[in-house]
Amino acid sequence: MTVGQWYNEAYQALRTASAAMGHSRAMSAADINAAVIARSAIYTQLARASALLVGGRPAAEAPDRARATAILARRGQGLTQLYVGLQGAAVLDRSYPPSPAAVVAGPARSLRRAADAIGVIGDILASHVPPGQTPRTPEGLAIRAGGGVQSGLADIARLTSAAIMIDIALPGWLDQRRGHLTEIYRPATEAARWTASSRLSVVARELIALGRGQPQLHGLDVARSPLSPAPAVRTVDDAVAAVSAARTWMWQNAGELTSTHLQLGTQLGLAVHILSSTGDPEMIGGWRQAAIAAADLRATPPVGPARDTAAELTEVLRWLRSLGTGDRGESADRHLPEIARLNAELPFMAATLHKGLSVALQRRDLFVKDEGVLQRPAGSLVFRAAERWRPAVRGDDVVRDLARALLQRQDADIDHVQASRSARTFPNPPRARASMSGPFGFPAEPSSGRDAHRSR
Repeated sequence: MTVGQWYNEAYQALRTASAAMGHSRAMSAADINAAVIARSAIYTQLARASALLVGGRPAAEAPDRARATAILARRGQGLTQLYVGLQGAAVLDRSYPPSPAAVVAGPARSLRRAADAIGVIGDILASHVPPGQTPRTPEGLAIRAGGGVQSGLADIARLTSAAIMIDIALPGWLDQRRGHLTEIYRPATEAARWTASSRLSVVARELIALGRGQPQLHGLDVARSPLSPAPAVRTVDDAVAAVSAARTWMWQNAGELTSTHLQLGTQLGLAVHILSSTGDPEMIGGWRQAAIAAADLRATPPVGPARDTAAELTEVLRWLRSLGTGDRGESADRHLPEIARLNAELPFMAATLHKGLSVALQRRDLFVKDEGVLQRPAGSLVFRAAERWRPAVRGDDVVRDLARALLQRQDADIDHVQASRSARTFPNPPRARASMSGPFGFPAEPSSGRDAHRSR
């Protein structure tokens, strides 16, 4: 499930809990304990998600609600105020024993479901932008560059507003006329009343307004590793998961890419564009050029996780080719919405393949066909051309063609998939910096190396 699906799960759970609290009263101490603990966990998880989005804690932990109140009263510090307000709302001056899931019902169960869903959103974000570490995926790099952050904060603000509605209803649900329970749950009531009366709701509304019309993170999913054996691809969800897993592994392990990955990746891009081009040759040309160039490269066969990655891409290719004519000869046009989702993966795929190509050239792991040599076998009057291979270098035509095509596809694919959620969220996939790269995005190599190659 994606960030968007878990967001909807959390939002609906909060709405359900709020409605239930408005029409009932707490029935047992187990329900109250579970609801109070889940309420605090919701705010804690929302604060964690906001810190992951912006790359760190916007402010130090608020030691008490008094300081949080002072920070919330400031102007023009929406992100800091949101984080501090969430931390302040999560504070409970008393701890309560957890309740077994089997005995929890009503609003408490919905609040637990919301806390779990928000926690999963944080886990998905952490798989791309782990705290205190460099981003692990191309999506993570794009998030660190600001892609989808504003809309992500707006989603957190919407969940915050829904949680505040819980705090408005919580005191009445607890029913303070319960005698000795009044004192036991007074800290929970005070925390809810502080949150409901604070400026946190105002800050949330401001962030929601800032996020309107911004690219969303709803399509983001956890960055899984390639599986062995490769799962069968039967739906577009399977295909997107497999491509994302393969692309993530290749990005993290660029030094283990082989010609097999370059060939499969470019063939996948070509297949997607053929199915979505509707006859436009300009959309196909770049990936076709890349696929032709990659086919002329050789390397040692992949092993271990590299082989699993290749298997995932192979399975996606098989599924794509099965869509070419559709079932019973039907047109493939009906699959265009599905292909559009895979199309959104292609800019990152091009960036990942380009990175792997550069690293493989530096490690001299790729080979191109050298000039053939005529040899005459012993006892024969016929000369035969013997095939020879040598390490590929950046000046080789096939390498330059592949690098040029991959760089072009990064830009062209973005233009053609603007309607896609991922393309709008991550408009600029990672690519080589111009100041540190030579032609086609490769690190500049010494002139002696190029001159040596030209002299051959």
